[in-house]
Amino acid sequence: MSKQEYDFTDLILLIGTNPLPNYVVAKYFFLTNKSLQRIWLIYSEKTEFYQGTGQYAEDIKKVLETEFKQSNVRYLLHNLSVISQAQTIKEQVAKILSKQNGIKKIHLNYTGGTKAMSVHAYRALEGKLGEGFSASYLDARDYRMKFDKNPDINTGDLRKTIQLKMSDLFSLHNSEILGNTNNEYLETISDSPRRDNIMQSIADLANQNKLLDLRNWFNTAKQGGLFSEGEKGEEKIKKIMASFNDNYKLLFNYLSKFPDNDRFCDEKGYWLCSNFDKNKNTKQLNKFLNGGWLEAYVAWVISNNRKEQNNVITNIYLKTRGKSGSKKFEIDVLAKNGYQICGISCGTPLKFENQKEILPNTLKNKGFEVILRSSQIGGDEARSVLVTLLNPTLAKNLENDLKAATGAGQDKFIVLGINDLPAEKMWEKLKKHIYE
Repeated sequence: MSKQEYDFTDLILLIGTNPLPNYVVAKYFFLTNKSLQRIWLIYSEKTEFYQGTGQYAEDIKKVLETEFKQSNVRYLLHNLSVISQAQTIKEQVAKILSKQNGIKKIHLNYTGGTKAMSVHAYRALEGKLGEGFSASYLDARDYRMKFDKNPDINTGDLRKTIQLKMSDLFSLHNSEILGNTNNEYLETISDSPRRDNIMQSIADLANQNKLLDLRNWFNTAKQGGLFSEGEKGEEKIKKIMASFNDNYKLLFNYLSKFPDNDRFCDEKGYWLCSNFDKNKNTKQLNKFLNGGWLEAYVAWVISNNRKEQNNVITNIYLKTRGKSGSKKFEIDVLAKNGYQICGISCGTPLKFENQKEILPNTLKNKGFEVILRSSQIGGDEARSVLVTLLNPTLAKNLENDLKAATGAGQDKFIVLGINDLPAEKMWEKLKKHIYE
């Protein structure tokens, strides 16, 4: 961030449906403008045609007040009853400003709000303040602030200086986390080295292109009824598992790393038949074995390479606070780079017709959802990833289809396939996509 300092007393923010850019702008000026006295949050009023953005204004105010407790900056919330008619917007902006005497320098950041709000608020303020008026916007392409009258100002990449806690990110969207924010099964394992050994054994499978062994083993056991309630018997278990022989040493190594009651075989591939009857974490364990391992593995790879605390969380269940609290959604993995977020969805389905691999519809739906949810939380700056077990051709075709269907930019969304999942290769792709 540049050492540029500013001297305006009043900052005006136009509040749209994504509060994150407004938070970033406000925090930037908190850090660089000692003269700041007031922040005006101009939001749209709720009508029968649109929801209005008053709640977002309240959420921004609340997060900033908590973060800058020692500040004397005042927050002034005002609504525009009409956000599409030029003259009405100008008149309402002028009326709002008339309530505060002695304003000499005012700065408008027009990143948020509608286009009409931006244009006509700009004209109204420039006409009233003249040389005392300045304006800027936060560029989602390079994460820098751009100043209309001072284009040479270089704020630097604000992702590196404007940090945001995960809890504040959700608060900005009037949301709260429901339930666990880490992989549910792994959290039942108190032994941290054991958890790491499980993840490392998945990495070993990925590095040797053996991840499908993990999926095939689970499906074989499930279809054979080995995860259903009741006693199975040693003979039945060994018959169902007969196809897993000495060629599956990495799979046996993976299964042997689990806690005693959840371990289905030892390192040599000897089946621990009694554990098919009595594993004590059945629901959580089965969810992990049935695909939860992939999101845990992705989060593990990121965390191993980015040591910042709370840089990545998994199994995020979000609920909107208040009257609209029935609105719930889930993101498998959420990674953060400064204030920029990347939502990651993981899916293990595969589908074959006439011995040829084809695209499962569930993965396309997952792709649509992660693009949408990431954008809802992170705005234009957000990025998203879909991690799959698809072959390279299907993965690339799916990526291109989703980009075309959603308008996601070239650098905003990627699909990873089975060949991208060795730990080092995955990290290189995720690092470039999220952190560069």
